[in-house]
Amino acid sequence: MIRFPISAALATMVLIAPILSGGCSHLREGGSTDTVSGSYDGDWYGPNKDRPLGELTCVIVRRDSATWDATFSATFGGFGEYDVPLEGRREGEKVVFGGSMDLGETSGGVFEWKGEIVGENFTGLYTSRFINGTFRMVKISPEGAGL
Repeated sequence: MIRFPISAALATMVLIAPILSGGCSHLREGGSTDTVSGSYDGDWYGPNKDRPLGELTCVIVRRDSATWDATFSATFGGFGEYDVPLEGRREGEKVVFGGSMDLGETSGGVFEWKGEIVGENFTGLYTSRFINGTFRMVKISPEGAGL
């Protein structure tokens, strides 16, 4: 009686099972695949939604399951860079954000805003004491790729 093939098959299964079960973990419900992090490029708009007021870029890095750290860079006749924590929640295929931030008196004071990321698109609305408008950006690279 030869037992070698059974032992080899068992050994193979013992070695392959952990690889196969861990290798598909991103497919399980509640997986940790982060589709938000990355670099975005676009424009921000005032009351005229067809004419941008300036360029807007954003680099987003995941902090935890519901928070990302974002650095927004905007042109507006000058240049400003703003670090903003993004608190978000997943709603189907999109991640929805909202909040407020005081950019200082010279940059328009307190801005209230809300936005969402759907696929490669990051869009939103903002209001402030001086101006209301929208922003539109498209992901140009995932987190870690050329950032």
